[in-house]
Parts: sequence; C-alpha cells; structure tokens
Amino acid sequence: MKLPKKYVFWFIIASLSALFGEVAIGATLYPFFSPWGILVILPLYGLHTLVLASIVYRFGRPRFETLYLAGVIFGLYEAYITKIIWNPDWESPIQVGGISILELLVVVFFWHPFMSFMMAVGTAELLTSRRKLLPDFVLKRPLLFAMILGALESSNSQSPLHSFLSLASTLTVVLLLIWWWRKQYEGENLDDLLPTLRELRVLIPLLLVYYIALGLGIKRESIPGLGPQAFVWFLYALTGFLLYRALRKSKGVEGEQTAAPPLRKLVVLSVVWIVSGIAFSTLELFIHELKFLIIALLWLSGAVVGLVSFFRGARWALEE
Repeated sequence: MKLPKKYVFWFIIASLSALFGEVAIGATLYPFFSPWGILVILPLYGLHTLVLASIVYRFGRPRFETLYLAGVIFGLYEAYITKIIWNPDWESPIQVGGISILELLVVVFFWHPFMSFMMAVGTAELLTSRRKLLPDFVLKRPLLFAMILGALESSNSQSPLHSFLSLASTLTVVLLLIWWWRKQYEGENLDDLLPTLRELRVLIPLLLVYYIALGLGIKRESIPGLGPQAFVWFLYALTGFLLYRALRKSKGVEGEQTAAPPLRKLVVLSVVWIVSGIAFSTLELFIHELKFLIIALLWLSGAVVGLVSFFRGARWALEE
C-alpha cells in the first residue's frame, strides 16, 4: 500500500533542504540518525521550505527572484533561533550596531537562499514538474559542483572518517528516497504536492512554535536590545515587501523546462561528493591552512554573491 504521496514528498524536500543546508557545510552530520537531526533539523528546514515554496507557487511563479527573496526570509531564522546575526559562536570580524555584517551577508543573503531553499526546491522540481530552477553552474558542471560541496563539508569536518560517515549515510537515504519516489510516484506535478492554504494554517503555527521554543531554548541571553532586533524586523518587512512585489510580477512569466538526470548519474555525483569530502579532509590533516582557505573563500565569495543577488532581486521586484 502506497503512503500518501504528498507526505512522502514533504519528507523528501525536508531531506534535500537539510542535505544542502546543513550536511553540505558540516554543520549537522547525521540528520537521519540523531535526535537533534530528527526532532529539530529536518522539521525546521522542512517547514521553512514547504511554507515558503507554497507561498511562491500559490501566489506567483517560481523563478530566481521569487525563490531568492523567499530564501532570504528563510535565512533570517539565524537571528532569533541561532543568534548568529547578533552573537555568533566565533569572533565576528565586522560588527556594526550589534549586527554581524559578514555573517548577515553570507548566511542570510547567500547560504540559506541558495543552498537550504533554492537547491532543495530546484532538485524537487527535477523529480516532478521538470522546471529549470537550479543555477546553470549546477546543471552544466555537476561534477565540479559535487567536488566543491565536498571541500565545503571538509572545512567543518573533524576527520576524513566523519566526512565519509556523514556524507555516505545522508546521501544514501536521500538517494533511496529519490529511487522510491520515481518508482512509485513518477509524473506528479510539484504544484499539487505543496501545502494547500488549509494545510498552511497548520504548518505556519507549527513553524512559529519552533521559532519560540528554539529562540528561547538556544542562547536566550544572546537576544540583544531593541536596536539590533529592530534591524532584523526591518529586514523581514523589506524582504516581505519585495517578495510581494516579485510574486505579483512573476505571475505573467513562464518557466523553462529541463530534463531530469537518471538515477545512476545522481549516484555518480554522490560518490564524487563523498570522495571529495574525504580527500579534502585528508589533505587538511597535512595542510592545516587549507581548511581556513576554504572557509575564507566561502565567506568572501558568499558575501559578494549574496549582496549582488539581493540587489538583483530587489531591482527586478521594483521595476515596472
């Protein structure tokens, strides 16, 4: 007997978001095999992705600008839940008015919009409606992208063994989910699988419960005064306004179609990702500076890409 296809898909998209948003950078090693992963990471990333993707698809069209701006709203959870925007676990190089500028640009404007949200939705599209949402770089140079992902994972890995176990276990589960989906539910439309307005009335309050519970449960003492909080409120309001404009404008724009990669290609890319993670983790045992070089390149390039992308999305949303 088949499980309800919609709920299977919801779990797949939550898994993809956790894979690209957490495992790819080594922030969470075993989302499917740890209480933290099962109770916090998968629900938190899944709820964000499902709620925001549903808003994009129900009130507009999925394209770079609408998905990116929705992803920025996703990334702003790094304020009240993790407090990284205000008080990161490391010494922030640039702080202005209680705001960690580099963390804001990289984590909120780059990592979560692209990795946690757009990569998950774009990959889910390849399993369903086949819209071309993934960046050209990912579609045209998937092997290079897989190697880069391995390098990024190694930058937070404790050892080559940790890289292997984390990537192999997570990718195996994701590949099995994709195989199962294609065998049981091939040909479904993504628009029909996302939460309906009635289901959003349940999912949005549940997401707010996570915000309250984690916001008060993780470094509660790091919640700053009114000034830094007001800046985050401003970002929420500004991004929400831009998203509203972009969704209205996107209704008249049709997306480009693309082909889905065969499962064997996904297996090859997963193997390259795992081997790359192990190789870079091993190199870092002998070249200690390599880890810091990877992190520095990620932060510098991420800050630039995030800033450019936000202005691109804002300009498109505001143009008549």
